Amino acid sequence: MTRERQRMHKLNNAFQALREVIPHVRAENKLSKIETLTLAKNYIKSLTSIILNMSNGHFPAAEGMGGAWGSKLCQHYQQQYADDDHEEHLQKHTT
Repeated sequence: MTRERQRMHKLNNAFQALREVIPHVRAENKLSKIETLTLAKNYIKSLTSIILNMSNGHFPAAEGMGGAWGSKLCQHYQQQYADDDHEEHLQKHTT
């Protein structure tokens, strides 16, 4: 019982830390866990898109780790952008 309580406390602290670093409009209302995860995912996608656009479609930091890794990650994000309309959702929830 104590171990489970500690685990949940750590998990809730991690969610709170994530809430504090993702931009969102509703600062006065606590985001739910699913809202937090969705906004974090969309924020990461948007930042990735910015990096890809600034670096002509490849991850500069990934080059030293092997081209296959950077290429696979780039391909994954390109597929994701084709599948969903995350930018509109992110703009609704960011400052």
